[in-house]
Amino acid sequence: MTTERPWEDGDEILAIRSQQIDYAHPLPGTYLTTGIRAQRGYRLGKFCMTLMSPDNREQFKADSETYMRDFGLSDYEQNLVRNKNWNRMLRYGVNTFMILKLSNAMGVSQNHTGAAMRNQSYEEFMLTRNSKGAQ
Repeated sequence: MTTERPWEDGDEILAIRSQQIDYAHPLPGTYLTTGIRAQRGYRLGKFCMTLMSPDNREQFKADSETYMRDFGLSDYEQNLVRNKNWNRMLRYGVNTFMILKLSNAMGVSQNHTGAAMRNQSYEEFMLTRNSKGAQ
């Protein structure tokens, strides 16, 4: 299936050659960072980075719509944030650590973010933490 946003459905072709990594067939559930993805996700990642500042976090919490608009996020990027769509952010090109900064600023714990990224309930996710044979 071809879409305007191939990173959303996993059809993005990575024009990279390597003898060690098969970029054309990444492991299921992984999103390889490439220059193209990093460039695409740069603005949203930089936005997430601003939330390290307590003053910026307070502004974001007070009026997230204005904060996102004033930062210059596209409508698509704003929707990713509104919907807390962590996996689409990864596929878009945002660094995992930046996503965690954003989720934290939105009041979502790392474990809840991890559960959402694995399509699990929080309780299911916690069963995989610190246990022998955890997946």
